[in-house]
Amino acid sequence: LSADLDGKVRLLGYNMTGAFRPGSEVHLTLFWQALKAMDKDYTVFIHLADPQGHIWGQKDNPPVDGFYPTTAWEAGEIVRDQYNLGMSPDTPPGQYQIEVGMYLAETGERLQVLAENGSVRGDKILLTRVEVE
Repeated sequence: LSADLDGKVRLLGYNMTGAFRPGSEVHLTLFWQALKAMDKDYTVFIHLADPQGHIWGQKDNPPVDGFYPTTAWEAGEIVRDQYNLGMSPDTPPGQYQIEVGMYLAETGERLQVLAENGSVRGDKILLTRVEVE
């Protein structure tokens, strides 16, 4: 996995543990790389979404529980960022996807996901598809 967000930060990969059951939590570790120094603090979002885009689990917060804002990241640095993503107790069984990205909390504006040729692919990264039991 390698996803470039506006030429500022790259998601290098992730680890995930836990069971996908209604009301449970999944532990997710994201590995970011700063592509350059950033002058704004971005918030990370993680969504568990069904095929219609309805969100059944969500976690939004600054990286590293707010202890290491993106303005402190140095170009080339790799940052390990951990989250517990809770699922709604009424999440129906079925296929879901885990989406991640970053945005400015003040405006809600998301960093764009760039293709290798620099074109915009969207405003969220599809990490993986999962099955909720």
